[in-house]
Amino acid sequence: MMKELKRVVVTGMGAITPLGNTVEELWKNIVAGKSGVALITKFDTTHFKTKFAAEVKGFNAADYFEKNEARKYDLFTQYAVAAADEAIKNAGIDFEKLKRNKIGVIWGSGNGGIQTFQDQVMEFAKGDGTPRFNPFFIPKMILDIAAGQISMKHGFRGPNYAVVSACASSTNAIISAMDNLKLGKADIIITGGAEAVIGAAGMGGFNAMKALSERNDSPETASRPYDKDRDGFVLGDGAGILGLVALLALIGRNGSGGLLGGGSSSGVDGLHGSS
Repeated sequence: MMKELKRVVVTGMGAITPLGNTVEELWKNIVAGKSGVALITKFDTTHFKTKFAAEVKGFNAADYFEKNEARKYDLFTQYAVAAADEAIKNAGIDFEKLKRNKIGVIWGSGNGGIQTFQDQVMEFAKGDGTPRFNPFFIPKMILDIAAGQISMKHGFRGPNYAVVSACASSTNAIISAMDNLKLGKADIIITGGAEAVIGAAGMGGFNAMKALSERNDSPETASRPYDKDRDGFVLGDGAGILGLVALLALIGRNGSGGLLGGGSSSGVDGLHGSS
C-alpha cells in the first residue's frame, strides 16, 4: 500500500537580485514598479548587439565571505550562498535540534561558473601552451558547487545535487525538492537557483543564437513576454531561494510556515533549441 505523501510548506526566502539584495528590498521595488534592467556596466559592449541586461547592484562579497574564501567561488556561487544565508535566517528554525542527515540542498543553474570558464580559457590562450590553470577552476565552474557550498557551510548532510534545464533550472530544482520532501527523503530542503552569466561569453553566446532582445534604446521595456513586438529575452544575474519543509517536521518546532500546497509541471514543445 502506497504511503500518504507528505505536505510541504515554504518557511524561508532569500534573494540577491537586480532589484535588491534582500527579499524585503526586492518586493519593495517590485511593488514600486521599478525595472532592474539597464545598460551593462560589467564589460565593454561596444561590439555586442545587445548592450543591456539585469545586473545585480551593490553586491559586496566581503559582506558574506572572508577575502581568501571569496576567491574560491564563482560569482554565481557567491550569490547562492548569500541568498541561502537570508533564507535560513528568515526560516527561524533551530537546525541544531534537527537531523542534519535529513536537511538537503537542491540547486538550479543554467550556466554555472561560465565567467570562470571564460577567464581561465582566455588566460591559457595568452600563454605558451603550458597548462597553468587555477586549482579552483573546475570546482568554481561546475553547477553543483553552489549546493555543495551551502551544505558545507551549514552542516547539511541530506540530498544534495544540481538541476539544469536551461531557463527552467530553478523551477525544476524546486519541483525536485518538493518531491523529495513528499516522499520522506528529507525533512527540509534549501532550494532555488543562481546565475552570473552577464559577460562576454554569456552575452555573445545568447546573441549568436538570436535569443536576446536588442532593444538598446529602451532596456527597461525590453522584457515583454507574449507581446507581439517581443524580440527576445533579457539576460539577468542573481539568486532566489526557498526553504521547503515537510509540514510534520515543522509542527512543534520553532519556525514559521509560509505557503502551503502547490503544483508543478514540466515539458517541452519540441520546436526550437532555445525553448
